Amino acid sequence: MKTAERILLTSLELFNHQGEANVSCVDIAVELDISPGNLYYHYKGKEVIVSALFDMYQERINKILVSPAESELTVEEFFYFMLMLLESIHLFRFLYHNPADTIAKFPGIAKGFKKVLQAKESCFQIMLQRYAEQGAMNLTSKQIEQLVQMMSMMLTQAQNYTLLKGEDIDSEHYIFQLLSHVLFLFTPYLNVEEDVLQRLNQDIQNESL
Repeated sequence: MKTAERILLTSLELFNHQGEANVSCVDIAVELDISPGNLYYHYKGKEVIVSALFDMYQERINKILVSPAESELTVEEFFYFMLMLLESIHLFRFLYHNPADTIAKFPGIAKGFKKVLQAKESCFQIMLQRYAEQGAMNLTSKQIEQLVQMMSMMLTQAQNYTLLKGEDIDSEHYIFQLLSHVLFLFTPYLNVEEDVLQRLNQDIQNESL
């Protein structure tokens, strides 16, 4: 693995577990057992590292969002899609420890962050509208708009809320907790067989989706 790639992966791990604000370029260099000058040769400061990591995140998330927007998914498949989306957010979770502060501190990613948020909301809007048209969900246009906003807020602020409560966000269990919240939001509007709903709930509870 090239040094530049090692720097990004190590930075991501340190940022995720310690918080970006608590990690300096020197800390990253020490962890990699390279000189700060070597690190600076590849990335001239932490802002450049954060920007490069955000580009990785944005590319990954966009690939996930494109597929369901262009194809039809069953309600069960939607929750697998949500799992992939949550796993990608979790992989770059340092960005969401306090997103408002993150984009204020690193204005270079602010525009991209807003684009990701808009892409998520657009994807949710398309999918919920499609489910309503298919009869898989009983939703009015206003309800679709509200669900989209609630899902978007949850995905954007859940980590910050959980950290404020002093709870762990590093485990896979946290991801399935969020997935369970999404199912809770959807349940009153779902028009699917009872056994489908029970299976979905069981798979999420067992973390075996």
